[in-house]
Amino acid sequence: MALIDKFKSKLLSPHFILGTSVIFLALICVYPFISLFEKVLFPEGSLSLKYFGKVLSSKSTLTALKNTLIISFGTACLSLILAIPLSWLLTRTDVPNQSRWRSLFCLPYAIPPYIGAMAWIYLANPTNGIINQIIGTSFLNIYTTSGLIWVMSSFFYTFILLSLLAALDRMDPSLEEAARLSGANPFQVFYHITLPIIFPSLMSGVLLVLLAAAASFGVPAMIGNPARLFLVTTKIYTYQRMGSLSGIYMAGALSALLLFLAVLVLFINQKILKRSDFKTIGGKTSRPSVTHLRAAKWPLYLMMILLFMVVFVFPVLGILVTALSKVQGDFSLSNFGLQNFYRVFFEMDETKRALWNSTKLATIAAICATLLGTILSFINKKTDIKGRSIVELFASLPYSTPGTVLALAFILAFSADIFGTGISLYNTLFLIGLAYMAKYLNFALRTTGDGFSQIDDCLAEAARISGASWFTTLRTIWFPLMKPALVASFFLVFMPAFSELTMTILLTGPGLETLGTFIFQLQEYGDTSGGGAAVLALLTIMIVFILNMLVRILSKGKYGL
Repeated sequence: MALIDKFKSKLLSPHFILGTSVIFLALICVYPFISLFEKVLFPEGSLSLKYFGKVLSSKSTLTALKNTLIISFGTACLSLILAIPLSWLLTRTDVPNQSRWRSLFCLPYAIPPYIGAMAWIYLANPTNGIINQIIGTSFLNIYTTSGLIWVMSSFFYTFILLSLLAALDRMDPSLEEAARLSGANPFQVFYHITLPIIFPSLMSGVLLVLLAAAASFGVPAMIGNPARLFLVTTKIYTYQRMGSLSGIYMAGALSALLLFLAVLVLFINQKILKRSDFKTIGGKTSRPSVTHLRAAKWPLYLMMILLFMVVFVFPVLGILVTALSKVQGDFSLSNFGLQNFYRVFFEMDETKRALWNSTKLATIAAICATLLGTILSFINKKTDIKGRSIVELFASLPYSTPGTVLALAFILAFSADIFGTGISLYNTLFLIGLAYMAKYLNFALRTTGDGFSQIDDCLAEAARISGASWFTTLRTIWFPLMKPALVASFFLVFMPAFSELTMTILLTGPGLETLGTFIFQLQEYGDTSGGGAAVLALLTIMIVFILNMLVRILSKGKYGL
């Protein structure tokens, strides 16, 4: 009995759990990238750069690289134009209902961008787009470089906006007040005082937009491909779908280049944040002084409403109209009905399979990521074990990696003869779920880590003094107090995993449809009437809203948009 207790004690010790967790993290977060570079650099057992040579000598690939850079920088610039004025209006002025508008303008952050691409195709398709039908001309054409940049910016501006809102909320407003008392007007105060102070947060948001735009797949595939505007991610998909080993390796070489770009962007981001030392952003010392807009108040307020209508309301209405239309482009009352809903939910077997697969995969990934993230966060935040910081490093690798690159790395790592066992996970739901867990583990780790940081150690100390083991303390003290963070962690992983497309489109196979891939297939290939994809897109938006409300309610407003 004493031997069993000793074995149990060893098994549940923090050192053992940390060791096994690091091995598991290395398997799902590090090994795929090692396999990617090994297969691309040593395709025949010896060092060879021939696949890099093939990729870089291809005119279409170089064009895709150029398009990716142009569209990424264009998206970053337009996102800046949208986010900077909004952040100032929502934190430093007297516009009405600021807290509500902050939530509304951040809503696109939670919606998959490919849903927005579909919405703008319905609105601005040059042949039968809703707006073009209403105005009676083909004035708007979403299948252009500017259209692609606009759709991406209408979602990715939230990265900069959230970063700026957080920085402005933390900023000590005393310098702004001093400048205002010295006679500076609001523009001078913002340009000379506020902007230099929040510059690190601004650049961080810009770099995140650059990375997100370069890593995006759904929007370039739906809007860029019809316009013959191929990006790196769509070229990776094209190479991977060639069905040959050479195609896989060429996709791997292009993925390595995209991964290098992502690492470079993240490295620059870290350098900017480290070199910038602004002590005025350290805590909220007083309420920021409000700029009274006076005569400009209501015109600016109306402009905010119009912007929200354009970036959010009109696209959702476009999806709704398309979902209710029997024939696209006909706006007579007799053309509206629920036929598309009935067809999608009761006549298509793929719908049930896709919804079940997405729900199952997202739930399992969320549970596993939350449990593992909680244990690792506890070890990282509440113990002094050496080497614990490696946990965050490993978990951040898949999250920082473009989804197409991560998916291809998983294919190369787990497609055949894993560690000489002869086992292959390719074309299985298990591999998709493993990729979801690796990609979104960082969400769980950061959310639960934030929860642990806000709980005082005195209760755990009392439990240990009373003789409780660390695992008993974790189960009886930490877990009950961590419920809001645990709930938030689960839903923050579940929401993106439920509608994920970028990774799944490469990992999926016959009979493995998920909600994201099924919507993509209906939109691009399989729905002649055009309403089926809109029905599922509407369902996705509703689910995102409901889950976001649940997160806010269960976490008492701490998490969620």
